[in-house]
Amino acid sequence: MVMMAYRIIQELAVRWQHLDMTVEEGIGELSTLCANEVSFNGKEKCNQIPEPRTSVKKLLEAANIQLPDVLPSRG
Repeated sequence: MVMMAYRIIQELAVRWQHLDMTVEEGIGELSTLCANEVSFNGKEKCNQIPEPRTSVKKLLEAANIQLPDVLPSRG
């Protein structure tokens, strides 16, 4: 498991090197993106992913990650 985490850090460092931030700073920036819980008729729920701010969008694009618009709610 530790080796996998190390490989992820290495990959993000390569992909984010042009953004002038460390992997730790990038992950901290990504952690600011939160889902909004949306309910329909007070029962059905889903999590809507808002449009990320520019700094987060740049990190996602550099890592070649596309977020879904919505995610199912686990209650």
